[in-house]
Amino acid sequence: MIGVGNDLRGDDAAGLRVARALADEAEVRELEGEPVGLMDAWDGFERAILVDATQSGAAPGTVLRIAAHEAPLPPEMRRASTHLLGVADAVELARTLEKLPPWTVVYGIEGACFDTGAALSPEVESAVGEVAAAIREELAGA
Repeated sequence: MIGVGNDLRGDDAAGLRVARALADEAEVRELEGEPVGLMDAWDGFERAILVDATQSGAAPGTVLRIAAHEAPLPPEMRRASTHLLGVADAVELARTLEKLPPWTVVYGIEGACFDTGAALSPEVESAVGEVAAAIREELAGA
């Protein structure tokens, strides 16, 4: 499980917070979202779950789950990252290079505030718990 984000940018920490919530239950990694680092993090794994904050215009706290192994990520995911190149770019690059794990799921949590020094918004804080619970269920069914 890979949590992506930046602790210093408000809701951008959502993926990191999910990773920390699952640290005792799964192998987790925390990254800032650079594509090569993401591909290195899942290299050699048959299953990968990625969590990142998004900015797509949806309501804050909205959770999106995409089975990336089944189809390309939707175009709005490529615009929805707070990183120069983000999770969607890494997933699609890995798909092109045939380096995407056979089972890859991406969770996006819609953020509200990405200001430096801001805390998680209440909607995103709630969504962090929701996504952690969903991932626990996925891991239990694995």
